[in-house]
This record gives sequence, structure tokens and C-alpha cells, in this order.
Amino acid sequence: MTTTQAHQTLRSLQHQANEASIFASVTLDGERLECEAKDAAAKAEYRIEAAEDGWRLSLGTADRWLSESIESQLVESRDSMEDLLREELVDLDCMEAPPKIRHFRDESRRYVFECTVPFGTDPAEDLRRAICFLLAFESMFRQLGDMSGAESEE
Repeated sequence: MTTTQAHQTLRSLQHQANEASIFASVTLDGERLECEAKDAAAKAEYRIEAAEDGWRLSLGTADRWLSESIESQLVESRDSMEDLLREELVDLDCMEAPPKIRHFRDESRRYVFECTVPFGTDPAEDLRRAICFLLAFESMFRQLGDMSGAESEE
């Protein structure tokens, strides 16, 4: 995928992510789309950007407790992130196999859940897949840990 195609796809993704009204904010920052999680207990961002091998999709937060709340729920449920993502993809009528999701702490000390969605050969199909995976990723994580209902208890 060329840089121009990637940027055009990201602009289209920005428009569609805004229309979905599921993010607190959606910003195109250079060659990366950043979508702030809505209602999370701490600041968290979904990011999607073109890499050599496909769309790099991630959820990241600097908040250790938010990351641990997601991890804890995954351990308790015994579900894999790939199985949960597969369920969300099916709900969006996207019958693709979910990629392996990695969890790590990056060089800027953010806790990151990340996967790579391989590029296809058709730019229109790549756009469809990118938005499908972004929406599925958001839906999956919204249901985990402290990613929704950030209102404080009184």
C-alpha cells in the first residue's frame, strides 16, 4: 500500500469513526488515526496506522490499573482476546479470522494491546476491513475491565 493510499484510507476511517459516535474523539495525527475511548476509567486510545505488513491496530493506556483490569477479566473469563474479537467481527458480518493480539509495554511506557490486520489487494476492501476491525476492537475492549462506565461511585 502506498503512503497516499494509506492516508486516503485513514481519512475515510476518520469520517466513519466519527459517524459511529462510539469514541470520545477521533483525530488524524500524521499517518495515524487516534480514537479516544469513551467512558473508560482512565485515558485510553485506539490507534490504527499502516505498517509494512498491514494495518497496525492497538489500544493503549498509560494507566497500569486500567490495563490490569482488562487482564484480570480475561483471566477470570478464560476467553482469549482472539475469540472475543472473532465474536465481535461476526456481529459486524466480517467473517475474517482475527489476528494474534499482543500485550506489552511500549518504549513510552504505555500498556498496549496490538494486532496487525494484513493488507489485501484492493484499497476499497482494505478500508472495509480496517473499519470493521477498528469497530470490533472497540466493542471487544469496551466490555472488558474498566473500559466503560467510568462514572465514580458516590
